[in-house]
Amino acid sequence: MRFDLHGLALELDSNDTLVRERFAATFASRQLLDRVKEGATLYLQLDLRGTVTAAPDGAPVYAERDLIHYYITPPMVIAHFPRYGQLRIDLERSMITGEIISAAITTYGVFEDLVAIGLSPLLRRRGKFLIHAFAAAHEGQAALLVGGIGAGKTTTGIALVRAGWQLLSNDSPLLDAATTNVLSYPGLLSAYPETLQRFPELHPLLPGTIERRKVTFSAESVYRDVWTESATPGVILFPHVEPVSEHDIKPLTPPETLRLLLPHAIERWDTEMIPQHLALLNQLVAKTPAYTLALAPDTASLPDLVRRLLTADR
Repeated sequence: MRFDLHGLALELDSNDTLVRERFAATFASRQLLDRVKEGATLYLQLDLRGTVTAAPDGAPVYAERDLIHYYITPPMVIAHFPRYGQLRIDLERSMITGEIISAAITTYGVFEDLVAIGLSPLLRRRGKFLIHAFAAAHEGQAALLVGGIGAGKTTTGIALVRAGWQLLSNDSPLLDAATTNVLSYPGLLSAYPETLQRFPELHPLLPGTIERRKVTFSAESVYRDVWTESATPGVILFPHVEPVSEHDIKPLTPPETLRLLLPHAIERWDTEMIPQHLALLNQLVAKTPAYTLALAPDTASLPDLVRRLLTADR
């Protein structure tokens, strides 16, 4: 199974049907490939196991609580997920091998996160840098919605998509180092029931129980011809839910924007690539207006608001 990713081929091999099916669903918006140019393939060998592979001996070089631990012996990087599995990333051969447990597939967002985490250092070395954001485009300009869980990125993003904007990524758009353009990265949309309730076309997806959990679905199953390949950066927004009656925007300076972007872009373990990554982010914030966006309950007015911000500096 091999998909195109902006001139690169992402090839999966797995011993498990569930892994193959989830990978195919995640990358369904990308073109399937039969042939690729030599040297343009990223390989992913991912198998399913009953228990998490043991962590390497010694202390990790970098760790985020009990979520992910990095062990580095160049050119090998081991990303160990104590709850879900382990990936071994060969930076020279552009190859990822690993094992995950079934919870990595059944737990919301984990499979997509693990794949993106494994691919991100390989993509950086090909001039494509992931950023944690929802990205949508209008007339060739991209709006990047940046923030943590619960900030309102998905609600804002769906409001744009249903108004005719095109989707670049639900969670991990790519920044192209050569152009600073925003490139699409595939994945499934996911939203809490209260977000689904806001949009009539998403009501059929509402769970039949009162359990508050995210529902995952493909954007193209609801919104026709929704995907686009790339767009120029138009605006960066940092949404957050506030007890306000009207949406409120506040402009940010480039240094403020960079400070807010860094936690959603830089992987601190990858010290080799940080200078190039910082240079790219500096280029982005220097030419792209940015704002904080306090979100009011009215989602219908969001597309016009964001569209005005896109055109403000034209």
